[in-house]
Amino acid sequence: MKEERKTYCISHGKDVDGIASASIVKLANGGKTFLVNYDKIIETLENIPDNANVYVCDLGMNDSISERFIEECNRITKKGKFTYIDHHILKPSTKKKILKAKVKLIHSRKECAGVLTYELLKKKVPKEAAILACYAAITDYMDHQQIAKSLISNYDRQLVLLESTMLAYALAYDGAKPQFGNKIVDAFQELSFPHEIKDVPELANKQAERMKNIMKTVNKEAKSYKNFACMESSNPTIGLVANMIIGELNVPVAFAYRHNTINGHYEMSFRARYDSKAELGKIVARITPELGGMGGGHNKACGARIPDNKLNKFIKLFSAELNK
Repeated sequence: MKEERKTYCISHGKDVDGIASASIVKLANGGKTFLVNYDKIIETLENIPDNANVYVCDLGMNDSISERFIEECNRITKKGKFTYIDHHILKPSTKKKILKAKVKLIHSRKECAGVLTYELLKKKVPKEAAILACYAAITDYMDHQQIAKSLISNYDRQLVLLESTMLAYALAYDGAKPQFGNKIVDAFQELSFPHEIKDVPELANKQAERMKNIMKTVNKEAKSYKNFACMESSNPTIGLVANMIIGELNVPVAFAYRHNTINGHYEMSFRARYDSKAELGKIVARITPELGGMGGGHNKACGARIPDNKLNKFIKLFSAELNK
């Protein structure tokens, strides 16, 4: 008797886009979900059996992991299936190797991962699951894209904005811990709204209060440069702080950074206004390897990690890139 192929989904656990993607995969296929950050992709893949149906969602490739990732793709596709869904920058050479490994690649920078996942699997999930893709698009600042706009137009926009923000703020306050993210994925199997999920409204309110207090400190603590500003923050989700800097200081680009004293590095999150022409993902992906770090993402939102003794050098390189 042929062994049944089990589904495993590895998705970005730090934001709504990754969690929505994982929720849609589970709605379509069942199976086991792993919500991880970039540093856990390979470790998680290595523990997945050969004869598996694997989805990897909203986890961009960079040079530090791409070769090992492709090795795992080759291992799994010999007996199983592998689908990679992403919207981050993907080098043509890496894309070629992924396709050669017989991976089903769903990649576009025009829509967020949640929307791409929904479009791929929409025939296998209830039509109500489209709202999960809407949450992803709004919180990933890609709600103006063609498919996302069409999906959002089917709902009351204020409701979708409320639910999306509530979920993003709850995740931010909790620090996007995997156990909380998995609770969200499980609740989405019942197509619950974020406001109906235990702890989400309470945590979102706490994060809103936290953000109100951060607003008071930005003008005092943020450092302004020619066309960007930045500041250090202990907030678990520093991307929200970067957004706050843009609004408070009226700059086109901002980033916030948090010191990880245990590992000796800075975690960084970058944001740009819609009217900014800066391609943040490309800039960060280009300069972080020079400093022994890693990073990348979208034009308007991305992340990075650099050694903690390289911050001043990073700021100089980042400023030079923005001023080109």
